[in-house]
Amino acid sequence: MFVGHIGAGLIAKRIEPRLNLGALLFAVLFADLLLWVLVICGVESVGTAEATGSGRFFTFEFPYSHGLLSTGLWSVLAAGAGWAFAGPEAPRRRRLAWAAGLAVFSHFALDFLVHVPDLPVLGSDSPRLGLGLWRHMPLALAVELLIAGAALVVYLRTARLSRARTLLACGMVAVAAALTAVGPYIPGEPPPAAALAMSSLATLMLFVLLGFAVEGRVGVMAGGSR
Repeated sequence: MFVGHIGAGLIAKRIEPRLNLGALLFAVLFADLLLWVLVICGVESVGTAEATGSGRFFTFEFPYSHGLLSTGLWSVLAAGAGWAFAGPEAPRRRRLAWAAGLAVFSHFALDFLVHVPDLPVLGSDSPRLGLGLWRHMPLALAVELLIAGAALVVYLRTARLSRARTLLACGMVAVAAALTAVGPYIPGEPPPAAALAMSSLATLMLFVLLGFAVEGRVGVMAGGSR
């Protein structure tokens, strides 16, 4: 799931407008960012591609980036970071912290829908979770696109953006949707894990930067010109 996570960031922005969209995209994509860093370091790994219809999907060994309890830990840390960045004078500081933590946890919740059971509760030997929508790829893609499309509509109805930044937000979601829809159907052998990790990291960070560009400000808190 990729564009679905982008949609979660847009929804989180609606819940807590004081957080920068770029920071929220970093939060909702944090598990994947950590995954690819740990793959490069040899701590987590990519499994073999599994066929589903004319497409394919990957399974992973990723207890630190995508485990249920580890995700809970990262979410608590994100909430603490949101609390700290808000500052003691910020109104509704607790709400801001909750929004940051839930943004991180949303990654596990959405992955639970599409992954086959490879999301560990704790470690590699613990029970694994996942409803397995990837086995029905057209349905999984439809769910993702619906989440992202609805989130974009809600975001644009409440955000006060210039025309240029509105087009940028729409373009960001459209490109993410295209990558999500095409990815499972790319022909040929998948690239080596290191190459896949590097390209995925670059792509994820590009979308985080696009989130900051939509907001017109680099920082955890929203502000600046719109």
